[in-house]
Amino acid sequence: MTQNQDIVVRLATVLARHTGNQKELACPVRGGDDLMTLLEDLDGHYAGLKTMICASREEIIDSINVYVNGDNVRYLQGLKTPLKGGDVINIIPAAAAG
Repeated sequence: MTQNQDIVVRLATVLARHTGNQKELACPVRGGDDLMTLLEDLDGHYAGLKTMICASREEIIDSINVYVNGDNVRYLQGLKTPLKGGDVINIIPAAAAG
């Protein structure tokens, strides 16, 4: 399997504190993976990361935006959004205007 078959996760600096300041992670693909499965796997390696992204009822925290290949998962299938090799996930804090 080539490296481009991994799922790439890009984290904002504030979230990278939970990964030893790694802002980009390559995650192997397994059949049937969705966003929640990926976040649970990442949390196994980087404890506390999932709680920075997900609310207790397994929804994405309002102040966090998650994009799969540029599309906000809130307009896809949320945490059940299916993933495949080559996908790029960006996880960033929501910008507030005021």
